[in-house]
Amino acid sequence: DGTTTNRLTPVQVMTDIQAISAGYSHSLFLKTDGNVWASGSNDYGQLGDGSSTARSTPIQVLTSVQAIAAGQSHSLFLKTDGSVRACGYNYYGQLGDGTATTRRSSPVQVLITSIQAIGAGDRHSLFLKIDGSVWASGNNANGQLGDGTTTSRLAPVQVMNGVQAISAGYSHSLFLKSDGSVWACGSNFSGRLGDGTTTQRNTPVQVLTGVQSIVAGITHNLFLKTDGSVWSCGFNSSGQLGDGTNTTRLSPVQVLSNVQAIAAGESHSLFLKTDGSAW
Repeated sequence: DGTTTNRLTPVQVMTDIQAISAGYSHSLFLKTDGNVWASGSNDYGQLGDGSSTARSTPIQVLTSVQAIAAGQSHSLFLKTDGSVRACGYNYYGQLGDGTATTRRSSPVQVLITSIQAIGAGDRHSLFLKIDGSVWASGNNANGQLGDGTTTSRLAPVQVMNGVQAISAGYSHSLFLKSDGSVWACGSNFSGRLGDGTTTQRNTPVQVLTGVQSIVAGITHNLFLKTDGSVWSCGFNSSGQLGDGTNTTRLSPVQVLSNVQAIAAGESHSLFLKTDGSAW
C-alpha cells in the first residue's frame, strides 16, 4: 500500500485482480490482463524485477501469465503457453532451472513445459503437467519431493501420475488424484501428513478419499471433501485445525460443513462457506 505500516484492517492495494499469492514476506498479484505485479521483500530477487530492492508498492514483472505461486523466498509464474518462469532463492534448486546456489532476480524458465498448475513450498516446488503427472524440484531433506529419496533436485523429477491438484507446504507436499484420493509425503512432524503416524514419508502415502480441494500449511493440512465438509490434521498449538482444541491430530478430523474454499497460513486457517461468509 506504499507504506511499511502494519494494518489491522484491510486496505485496498490494486484493482482488476484475478489471483493472489502470499509468500513469507512478499506478495504476488495476477491481473485480469495476464500481467503479474509484485511487492514486498526482495532480498533474493523473489519479486522478479531484476533487482534486490524491496518494493512497498506493486511493480509489474511479467505478462501472459495464468497462475502464480509464492514460496518462502521464491516465486513461480505459469504462463499461458504452459511454460513456467521462476525467480528468487535457489540454493536447493527450487527454481527448477538446473542450477543451484544461483539466485535469480529476473524470471528464468523451468526445465519442463506443458504445465497446468504450480505449487511453491518453503524451498521446493511442484509442477502439475497437463497429462496429470507431477514433477518436483528443490530441497528434499524430508522427502517432500516424493521421489523416494532425500536428495535435493536441481531440475524437476517425476513423482506421481493421475493427479488433478497439488499443494506444497513448508517441508511436505500434498497431491489430489483424479479419483478424489489425497496422497502426502515429506516431513510428518506432529502428524501433518495425516496418515496416523509421525513417520517421514519419502514417497506419497494415501490419506483421505472423496476430496475436492487440498491446502498445505506450514505444519498442518486442510482437506475440503466433495460433500462440503472440511477436515484437518497436524500441529494444533494455536488452534489452527479449528476443532476446538489445541491437540495435535495425526489423522484428519472434521471441522466445518458447507464450505466451498479453504486457505492455510503458518498457524491459522480460513474457510469460505457456501453462504459467502468467512470463518
